[in-house]
Amino acid sequence: MRINLLLITLVLFFAGLAHAVATPLPKNMKVIGEAELKVLWLSIYRARLASPQGVFVSAMMPLLLTLEYQRDVSKQSLLDETRRQWQKSGIAPDDQALWLGSLATLWPDIEDQDTLGFYQDADGYGHFYHNQHYLGSIRDNRFCQAFLGIWLSDNSAFPGFTRQLTGRNSE
Repeated sequence: MRINLLLITLVLFFAGLAHAVATPLPKNMKVIGEAELKVLWLSIYRARLASPQGVFVSAMMPLLLTLEYQRDVSKQSLLDETRRQWQKSGIAPDDQALWLGSLATLWPDIEDQDTLGFYQDADGYGHFYHNQHYLGSIRDNRFCQAFLGIWLSDNSAFPGFTRQLTGRNSE
């Protein structure tokens, strides 16, 4: 009985380590588009979207979104704004609560000139980076679509920003 308990404990321990392994930032990404988010006259962040091919086909592909903040932003403000955007886009409250809980454990407070990166890999899993240092992953394809949708969906809060970011600024 003790051996079984020890084996179960070891299996759970090593399974936990497997999820904690850092996913490195991809090196082969080419910029699709760049945009700056301003509210009134205040610059919030500069955004860059990249993919292996340097073109945006859909949000279902490997993508790297990098936000370079132009001001200090608390983790709570990031979470609150993410919630507002998801509420506007009709994301289910249960999903919001689950995902915001995960983000609360991953995200730090942001300082002026910090970057927050999000890499969606080929399997549709999401990986977060702060100043290019791995923060953690959320292995849920629906989360990735909801998260990237804030910036990339056709009905985003800032359509001109989305067009610039996705390389469709001539539309």
